[in-house]
Amino acid sequence: MSGKEGTVVFEFLMGVEFLLLLVLVGVSGATGYAANHLKYVGESESSFRLWLKAAKVGVYIGTALIMVWALDIMIIFENYGWLFIMDRVLNLLPLLSLPAAIVLIFALPNLSREANKKSLLFFIVSVHVMTVGAVLAFFLVTIDIPAIPNTKDLLIYGGALIISAGLLWLYHGRRIRILEKRLPRFSIRIIRGAVYFVLVFVVAITGLVVSQRMSEFPGRMNMVHHHTADFGGGDSSLDENTNAHHDDHDSNSDSKPISVVELKGPQTDIPDKKYVLYAETKKIRLASGETIEAWTFNGQSPGPELVANEGDLVEVRLVNKNIDSGVTIHWHGVDVPNGEDGVPGMTQDAVMPGESYTYRFVVNEEGTHWYHSHQQSSIQVQKGLFGAFIIHPSSQHETKTMDTTIVAHDWITPDGRNIPALDTADTFQRKMVNPGTPVRLRLVNAGNLTRTFSLNGVPFKVVAIDGFELNEPGTLTTSLLRIGGGGRYDVEFIMPDTAVTLAMLMEGKPIGIVYSPDGHGKQNVLDEGEVLDITKYGSPAQTPFNTSTVFDRTFTLILDQTYFGVYNGEAGQQWVINGKTFPDTPTLMVKEGDLVKTTFVNRSFADHPMHLHGHHVQVISKNGKPISGSPLVLDTVNIEPGETFEVAFLANNPGLWMDHCHNLDHAQKGMTMHVAYENVYTPFAIGSETVNSPE
Repeated sequence: MSGKEGTVVFEFLMGVEFLLLLVLVGVSGATGYAANHLKYVGESESSFRLWLKAAKVGVYIGTALIMVWALDIMIIFENYGWLFIMDRVLNLLPLLSLPAAIVLIFALPNLSREANKKSLLFFIVSVHVMTVGAVLAFFLVTIDIPAIPNTKDLLIYGGALIISAGLLWLYHGRRIRILEKRLPRFSIRIIRGAVYFVLVFVVAITGLVVSQRMSEFPGRMNMVHHHTADFGGGDSSLDENTNAHHDDHDSNSDSKPISVVELKGPQTDIPDKKYVLYAETKKIRLASGETIEAWTFNGQSPGPELVANEGDLVEVRLVNKNIDSGVTIHWHGVDVPNGEDGVPGMTQDAVMPGESYTYRFVVNEEGTHWYHSHQQSSIQVQKGLFGAFIIHPSSQHETKTMDTTIVAHDWITPDGRNIPALDTADTFQRKMVNPGTPVRLRLVNAGNLTRTFSLNGVPFKVVAIDGFELNEPGTLTTSLLRIGGGGRYDVEFIMPDTAVTLAMLMEGKPIGIVYSPDGHGKQNVLDEGEVLDITKYGSPAQTPFNTSTVFDRTFTLILDQTYFGVYNGEAGQQWVINGKTFPDTPTLMVKEGDLVKTTFVNRSFADHPMHLHGHHVQVISKNGKPISGSPLVLDTVNIEPGETFEVAFLANNPGLWMDHCHNLDHAQKGMTMHVAYENVYTPFAIGSETVNSPE
């Protein structure tokens, strides 16, 4: 199951799981309340039978909920695979099923009015342990997702269940002995319950405050950490040297440690292309007349379109005129040397007001790319610090082609409204194109959300994705194009003598451009169609990697979400990789020359366009099936809910590289990890004591 249907079904099944566990917590709590009342009925036969019946009903309903939950998990497994349920089976299933089985098989059959006090105690404790198991399972699903189960998790949560059973046995045993002598008044029981409630509330609030404080980043820290190293089944000896600070290297190492500042482009050669970008605040006006308080390059947003030819040495001088928080430039989709990557705290310090910084690198690829600030990028990109970067093939000849770049972005007004736009056009625009003209539209998504485009009125082809030319792309007419955050599609067609409508589809009113021979064509939006599956589009060709390739390192990365958590002192929803947020996310350790395979599994309710700096990845398979179309070489892989992607790359660009979700709000909330090469370190750091805030 794939595509929109697969996403909808997956989200439904995961929503069902959440509701089932939430209801189970409530039912288990009510059942525990009923069981607890069996201690207080004294000699009353009718009261005992009433509360026992209530407890039995609760146990049966709870068991039924667990069985429905197990069925839901089985359906997820059948449609999406083991990686989507492994933590449920290995962590949640024991927490839910074992206490319920003990209640049903051992505790409940032996309980009656005439049963001894030990049987009553056993029943009450086992029902309450069932409640504890339900609470722990709900906690795991909503707050502390384990993602990839391990012995530590099993010991922690299994131990918590066992310890709770022991404490409950001691507590209820003591209470039963006390109640044999004297039953408390109802008012005393109410007060006792209120005290327990207040105590739990105070403990919860205290835990939240402590967690917030403990989650705060130190004033200064490295971006890459040894304790999160994942060697992907490969040689782990590089752990001794990789990313240690230059003062802390192992003196016995055979390899000389390399600083990221040494991994630079040519510094003395004369550049083929030279640009200066001034970062400054400026008001810009959208097509609708709306005024935006923007951050710009050279007074405009998108910034100036940088153009180069394959093989050019490019020099870009960044001057920060008045961006108080500092600024950098990252070259999205361009595999620059690590020291030119523009990540503050990793490859440089942020450029503060009045300062400048020069980037120099040779472009060894071609196609549609873009550049943007990587300092506080969830804020700075949204405010306008981005622009297109077009690299033409070295063999390209001059042709009479209309070649235009269109950047999708979401602007925020001073009063907080979100305005989607193409460049600065938030309304339909009209442009004149002569019939017979070859047209190339370079669609760039500089926003966080996945955007859907349609092209109506002409047959067209998607000729490149993320700057990589597709092999023998087929002709399309009604296909919709979904572009994840940071991604790019190049579309080509021959202009007809009738109007052509490019539209960005959204809830409500679409926006776009109408191309026509006279510049006054009527818009005709195609708002329905099947989304193009890029893994089945075009024709196969020889590739470096396939499903039979033997890899040096293999990594599995589970993309997920918590419903509540704390991150760097803030509470709220978190976006996690393998159950963790940065800086506890995996560090993928590699050596130069390694063949690396990464499996991405999206178990969350949102798209995650995963972007690896400094490298392009080849898509091997989607949802367990090898791709059947053109080879796909991407720098940003958009993974929708319920999808699994296998991608591979050659570790051929030494450095320390970010690998993060390009929904930059997700990255800002912790969905960031790194790829670290052997013996490379950085002298830079992040934290409140530095000027660096990468996202």
